[in-house]
Amino acid sequence: AYVDFSTLGSAVSLIQKYPNVVVLQTLSKAFGLAGIRCGFCLGSPDVIQLMNNVKAPYNVNSMTSEVAMNAMKSIATLEKNIAGILEQRTLVAEALERLDFVEKVFPSDANFLLFRVKAKAIELYKTMADAGVVTRYRGNELHCNECIRVTIGTAEENTKFLALLQKTWDELKA
Repeated sequence: AYVDFSTLGSAVSLIQKYPNVVVLQTLSKAFGLAGIRCGFCLGSPDVIQLMNNVKAPYNVNSMTSEVAMNAMKSIATLEKNIAGILEQRTLVAEALERLDFVEKVFPSDANFLLFRVKAKAIELYKTMADAGVVTRYRGNELHCNECIRVTIGTAEENTKFLALLQKTWDELKA
């Protein structure tokens, strides 16, 4: 799902070496089409034929299919979206690293950042959500105590997130 945001590249090259490998990709992330719930599969012709033999006929509706096909024809738009997200991810990471209450910003090859705050992560998350900026509290996950995950948005959304994060922290520590 996140290969388009990574410097490591795709596993697609493995298909030539290992004919039983298939690579799945969603159109949700880099293409920005989460609402259509569609993706695609790459693999050797024999494996793809086997998959086609067992799938239901017309398993993708015509509107979803049309949107997906148009997206696949708009690679320039895809590349622009990816570049914008990568630029914003860098800017948000740098801004988070400058905040005195952020202990760590974890490396990311995705369209989101995970960061650890000194304290009160759950309160930050809840207060910000109540104010209309939704992040994801990850403090219950292994090794993620006091962690929050934020999806990278537009420059305006990211600015709003960072401003509200600072404001909320200031209010909670008072």
